[in-house]
Amino acid sequence: MTRELVFEPGAFGVRAALLENGRLIELHEAGADRPLTDRLFLARVTRVEPRLNAAFLDFGEGRDGYLTAKDARFAAGTSERLPISRLVREGRFLIVQGIREGDADKGPRFTTDLRLFGLFVIYRPHGGEAAASARSRGRDRRLLVERARTLFPKGGVTLRRFAAKVGDEVVREELRRLEERWQRIAGEAKTRRRPGRLAADEDPLETLWRHLLEYEPARVRVADAALHARLRALLAALPEAVRPRLQRIEAVSAFEETGVAAEITRALAAVVPLAGGGRIVIEPTLACTAIDVDGEGREALALDLEAAAEIARQIRLRNIGGTIVVDFVDLARPQERKRLEEALRRAFRDDPLTVQIQPMSPLGLVQISRARRGRGLAARWWRACRRCGGSGREESLHARAEALHRDLRGRPSPPRRLRLAPDLHAFLARQGPPAWLSGIDLDCDRSLPPGGFRSEDGDG
Repeated sequence: MTRELVFEPGAFGVRAALLENGRLIELHEAGADRPLTDRLFLARVTRVEPRLNAAFLDFGEGRDGYLTAKDARFAAGTSERLPISRLVREGRFLIVQGIREGDADKGPRFTTDLRLFGLFVIYRPHGGEAAASARSRGRDRRLLVERARTLFPKGGVTLRRFAAKVGDEVVREELRRLEERWQRIAGEAKTRRRPGRLAADEDPLETLWRHLLEYEPARVRVADAALHARLRALLAALPEAVRPRLQRIEAVSAFEETGVAAEITRALAAVVPLAGGGRIVIEPTLACTAIDVDGEGREALALDLEAAAEIARQIRLRNIGGTIVVDFVDLARPQERKRLEEALRRAFRDDPLTVQIQPMSPLGLVQISRARRGRGLAARWWRACRRCGGSGREESLHARAEALHRDLRGRPSPPRRLRLAPDLHAFLARQGPPAWLSGIDLDCDRSLPPGGFRSEDGDG
């Protein structure tokens, strides 16, 4: 299996695609995929709720965060199971880390069990047993645990899977850098008096880079010159044993040149054709995501096995979470059902999120539960179409901003003035005018359709 990464500048940060054997598996945007998870904040306790055994936090972004008693223990310096009222008090400032994004019903969840991530090491400033990453398995895990306990007898360190590829000095040096970063974070928190993100936290591109390197890509491809220089610097800091090859593409857009852009378009469609014939249809509902397998006359087992692999890829690529119900073509024999269930489990084996698969029902239904992490692809790129009464969909404002960004990158020189539809104008103002719009006058034009834009020499 050949893995490669493709990087592209986006409207609000660097975008990256993970491909396996030329097919798109994951799509990420630095700082936008999971905007709170793993990020560090200075937060103020606004309310302690003994009945919930939890506290609510102001973390500086206009909504309440949530801290359970279990997650508050580390800031209190205790491992005891104490009630929340004995761990925190209203008005106290805490350094917290996001562990779950918010949704329509619940605010984001935070913890004081802080973790600073390196490629080889996870550093826990509040301590804990020396350990090995949960992603390591079997004998490799046992060896990593022994090594962690030998190198770091005082604890507070978890060795990641990649640590097996490098020597002790590389591991110690990365831990030293993480300890220095923690000192900068703690120092910043002491001088601030307002909740919000901590500037000394890791750069979003470095977070994305570290996450994607865990897939051990053989090649990294990029077209943009400035981004190429940044990635070259990140690669130079890596030990040779874990350093992929960097390739500069002679094109305006790496996503267009490598086919990633076309794969994204296909991933936003409800119908996904299967190579051997037939299709799968993916439809979100309020209660779950429903997936139907349509064989168009194909032999049932062969169809279901191909569909299983494609369903796993689409769920991961679209970042579908929660309950997923798949209606496979019925399989009459128990051994065929068992073979399909095994194929499904293999297909989800490399999914970075927790996935649970229930046995097939007598009617051919399989229920899949997948953890929710961040917004799905469709939620980022589509919105309900107001011009058709909500019965259809149109590109989201995020997608329209990306279209504007692509349009400007393709020009030899930027326009002097842009006219933007009111909704797009307000969206960009809320985001804070990005650097690629500097020097361009932005006018609100009510004559443009939703999400529209126009320059002196063209429309969008």
